[in-house]
Amino acid sequence: MKIEDIYNTYFENLNSIQAYFNKFESVANKEDSDIINDKEIKIKEIINDFVLNEVSKNGNLEEEQELSESAEISLDDLEKIEGFDEFIKELSEEVNYRLRKEHNINPRNYELLSRSSFLMLNNYFEYLIADLLNYYYNKFRKSLNEKEFKITLKELTEFDNIDEAIKSLILKEVESILVEKSFGDLLDHFEKKLSIPLEKNLIDWNKIIEIRERRHLIVHNSSLINKKYISRTGNPYKYKIGQEISIDNNYFQEALDEFKLAGQLILFNCWGEWDKNNIDSAIYEIMVQTFEDLKNEKFNLVCKTFKFSEKIEPRNETQEDYLLRVKFNNAIALKKQNLKNELKEALKDIKIGTSTPIFKFSYNVLSDNHDNIIELFQKAILLEEITIDQYLEWPIFDFVRENEEINKNLINSFKNN
Repeated sequence: MKIEDIYNTYFENLNSIQAYFNKFESVANKEDSDIINDKEIKIKEIINDFVLNEVSKNGNLEEEQELSESAEISLDDLEKIEGFDEFIKELSEEVNYRLRKEHNINPRNYELLSRSSFLMLNNYFEYLIADLLNYYYNKFRKSLNEKEFKITLKELTEFDNIDEAIKSLILKEVESILVEKSFGDLLDHFEKKLSIPLEKNLIDWNKIIEIRERRHLIVHNSSLINKKYISRTGNPYKYKIGQEISIDNNYFQEALDEFKLAGQLILFNCWGEWDKNNIDSAIYEIMVQTFEDLKNEKFNLVCKTFKFSEKIEPRNETQEDYLLRVKFNNAIALKKQNLKNELKEALKDIKIGTSTPIFKFSYNVLSDNHDNIIELFQKAILLEEITIDQYLEWPIFDFVRENEEINKNLINSFKNN
């Protein structure tokens, strides 16, 4: 297994959670809404039946006829009934009894969906940590030379060769680390024992600690706030002990984004330290992630990933090209957020002197300089740097597609070539 394999697995997992959540969120909300509406209709039917029955007992035929013809019984109608307070008590008991008997489905579809997705998200981050530890100790086995392992002769004979036995012992060591260490200790292990920077200026580890503690509440404490949660997280949401927590859409997306950022930056650092011969692929993935986050309008993630990339010194033209594209993606994210001063500084850092037409076009668009963009765009088409599909998809072109005249001219450029 390579770091790249771990990376691909992690992002496949994250993407599958996002797709699962997106697909069923609206369905779950609709089901819950239908259940609530059905329940409200049922309650009205129960009240009508009960009131009519009480009126019938009192022998008031005229009032019974009047109520039966009414579409809905009002509070004024109820107050006409003798023994109103006792009646309300009996009515409440009847409603609860009938609902339990005839309508025992609760509107919890969205809750079940969000919580299951949230738990999977936490699990996948734990799998990532386990995979990275397993990779490290298998690749750098000498780091465990002084470690004493316990293994019986019977267990040893179960392996076909010594390599299989070593891999099994390493796996047990990783499992022991995961079980015995707290999350904070695990982070220290990566930073101090494995020399992997935690990028604390970019990753909100306090947020991740809160996410993990919320996960523990859901799994172990019926989703109720306890003292352990408050003491370990600092209670950023000002919950009260005994209060039930939930996972709404905004919170789930925030958790997904934080785990995505933390996972990818830790992966990139491990990649750079443990798989130095495959650095081109790592920088390529940095470029890909900034582009994907840009398309998904996760501009904060784009800017943070770019900040991370600034420490990378390119060693060949391929790496230079990838990092230049990362710079452009960062500048696009800044422009999307209308951060003019930050964009101005970012553009100063982009050198396009000998760059191809598509880069010069992009730089001019970001600078709001439209003087020669048609000519540059046509050259980019001739060099096969851009297709019509890419023009319609790439975020950089959002800034010119919104201008009807420029958009028309650029579209025509494809027809004329």
